Amino acid sequence: MTITVIVAIILIIRKVRANNEVKEPRIVTLTIDAPDDIPLDEKEKIIYDILLAEGYSPAGACGIMGNIAVESPDYDTAALNEASGALGLFQWTDDGDRQQKFKDFCRDNKRNWNSIEAQLEFAIYELSGGDPIACRLDDFLKETDNSYAAAVEFAAGFERCITDSGKKADRYMGSLYPEFYGEYYQGLSKRVNKAMNYYLRFNE
Repeated sequence: MTITVIVAIILIIRKVRANNEVKEPRIVTLTIDAPDDIPLDEKEKIIYDILLAEGYSPAGACGIMGNIAVESPDYDTAALNEASGALGLFQWTDDGDRQQKFKDFCRDNKRNWNSIEAQLEFAIYELSGGDPIACRLDDFLKETDNSYAAAVEFAAGFERCITDSGKKADRYMGSLYPEFYGEYYQGLSKRVNKAMNYYLRFNE
């Protein structure tokens, strides 16, 4: 019995270590052969195809895009929130130095910060291990077939768009981020609806 208990404890420890293992972030180089002024629907399709090529499932890609559509409705890579200073498709802020890390990433990789390529490359970098919170999404977004859940979990773990007021907001009831459970998130239902609409559109 003692041996069995010891073995069980060792297995539990190994499992915990595996779940908390720090990933080596991926740095990808993307090339988009399209003019800056392409129509929104074409831009959306380009981003969807890139996310699929990088290993995200159709539902996972749509969950990401549902959040982009709320953060930057016109998919404007130069979008700037004058109140918060948030910028880009994902509206990175200085919380946790993420915006500065994004700018450093662009400098180090010789990228223009306001390009689609740079912003998707940095998002993939964060998801794949560059950000200790966002990286918990990576495997999930590659495996899920649920665009609803993908949008919810991405809002919680990547966008972290918590609001102090429940007015016009919905509670996070997901499972990847128990520390955020029950918090109100800005436009959560809208993010979900956008993601589900993308999924229907791209997977007819």
